[in-house]
Amino acid sequence: MTRNKNQDDDDNASSSSSSSSSSRKRFKNFDHNGVAFWSDINHDVLFLVMMQLGFVDFFAFSGVCKSWRSFALSNRNTFMASKPPMKISIEPRDNKEDSYCCLEDFKVQRFKTILPHSSDRICFGLTCGYLVLFGRETRDFWLVNPITKHELHFPYYPLYVAARIKKLRTILVFAPSISRWVFVLLHKKISFSIAGIQGWHHVSSTCIRDLQYFKGKIYTLHIDFSLRQLRLGLKQKHRWMLLTKNFPNPKLFNPQFVSSGENLYVMSHSGLLPKRVMELDFGEMKWVLPDKTMYAFFIGNRNYSAAFKLGSWADPQTQHKSSEYFLGDDKSRKCMFFYELMWYFPHDCLNVFRFDE
Repeated sequence: MTRNKNQDDDDNASSSSSSSSSSRKRFKNFDHNGVAFWSDINHDVLFLVMMQLGFVDFFAFSGVCKSWRSFALSNRNTFMASKPPMKISIEPRDNKEDSYCCLEDFKVQRFKTILPHSSDRICFGLTCGYLVLFGRETRDFWLVNPITKHELHFPYYPLYVAARIKKLRTILVFAPSISRWVFVLLHKKISFSIAGIQGWHHVSSTCIRDLQYFKGKIYTLHIDFSLRQLRLGLKQKHRWMLLTKNFPNPKLFNPQFVSSGENLYVMSHSGLLPKRVMELDFGEMKWVLPDKTMYAFFIGNRNYSAAFKLGSWADPQTQHKSSEYFLGDDKSRKCMFFYELMWYFPHDCLNVFRFDE
């Protein structure tokens, strides 16, 4: 009887073990064949999900797993180009430490990060996705991309520019002939410095109101509203090329360049007067009223503004307070203006701007 009982127990244990093994096998097969892992989700579906995210959520999305991070990195240019501008501000920290950089998107989601080399520095604005930081005592420039954290350093500048924060104009370009970044600064005269090389080069000039990098070329706007192309001679002399055929005064107060990526504009920059915008007709090389395409102008007081076609994003006019103006006397040409101290344009943080020497 004892032997039979033991045999029954062995049989039951064997049966239980076999059943457990079979269950584990079925569970394992179900994991692989029935339900896919999140990391194995179809990339077409993943792309649709990613494009619905806000700017801040994108960084959480890219941190889910290695597969999603790789997918996010390979598609971030497309994602960034689809995002509307964001408000950007710099908040000081205690004990003179580096400041916080805060970005806020249209959904009022905030992205906050520490900004390197910002202690005891003045922020002049942005260029090509980089914040321009000027040392009060050191008089050097640190350019920091708040998203990628890439940094560029340019040496001691001989003139103190902290008192002219609203009039200083800066652009950053990449010179393929020397494979280096070039930082161009307009402060009474044009100066430029090459990353990794000490010193500044100065370009003799007079009566320049503004400068802009547009479609691979540097343009300067002069006091008579003429437009010239500036060619920085890294290996030869600098020179200007007069472009506009006629340039009657378009009655713009404190004019500045604004680019939409497709068109180049010059506009009044004043909160006291109605806005007036003129577009450069590259075929005739003269200033004309813009076409009837509806644009939203995102105006920043810190030297960097941009224009975008209305409808690029869903109901942008409902997201921020704006003002509407008619262009000139034509009531059919209406534009919308959005104002902040600084705007950040996500697509800029991934662009590499180049110019032909």
